[in-house]
Amino acid sequence: MVDRGRVSLKNVNVFYGKNQVLKNISLNIPERSITVIIGPSGCGKTTLLKCFNRLLDEVEAARVEGEILVDGKNIHDPEVDVTQIRKKMGLLSQKPQVLPMSIYDNVAFGPRLHGQRNRKSLDGVVERYLRLAGLWEEVKDRLFEPASRLSIGQQQRLCLARGLAVEPEILLCDEPTSALDPKSSRNVEAQLLRLKENYTIVLVTHILRQAKRLADYVAFLYLGELIEFGPASEVLVSPQDPRTRAYITGEIS
Repeated sequence: MVDRGRVSLKNVNVFYGKNQVLKNISLNIPERSITVIIGPSGCGKTTLLKCFNRLLDEVEAARVEGEILVDGKNIHDPEVDVTQIRKKMGLLSQKPQVLPMSIYDNVAFGPRLHGQRNRKSLDGVVERYLRLAGLWEEVKDRLFEPASRLSIGQQQRLCLARGLAVEPEILLCDEPTSALDPKSSRNVEAQLLRLKENYTIVLVTHILRQAKRLADYVAFLYLGELIEFGPASEVLVSPQDPRTRAYITGEIS
């Protein structure tokens, strides 16, 4: 039996034209936990994240080699439905991108796209996922106002609710707090810590303090290579590779 939300990479190489960005990455993402990807700028963190749901298909001249397995299925097999792969994975980007519609319609957008039309059911979906994102109490009296009126921090949590509303198994987070103030960052982090009980979360960050707060597991990338992977208590406290140690102590950045 294949476990829900399992992601494995086997000998994955990524090229942009002739430039190799990721080199022979093999990695098993633990379920129902937060795996944080760290490393210097330009080391391939975001590229690795985009491998998981075939977002690199949309990058001109990008080429992926190797196997990426989601629930035991290679996502690059010809018969794979890319839409279904992406439905399994919610994406939280660096900058919140709310849709030009109401708060309610932002959350209901995905379920409607997948055929949900019953208003009472949609009401329940909207409330459930706004609660999961920690936003319900702040917006329940203005659900039909434009989402653009929310603060940036609230918009990021709305994007989280919108992503959860299509019932993914995996959450991909690309520096999700980089555009937020400290209070909003803490709100998003708090929701992610709660959500890991039911979701597999993969998070890219350049903030080591955030990795220490959130990570159950850490993957350290350097110059396109996976240098070290393991429990956060080991990688962040007593790394085995000198390059990992140099990054954590600030000798390389």
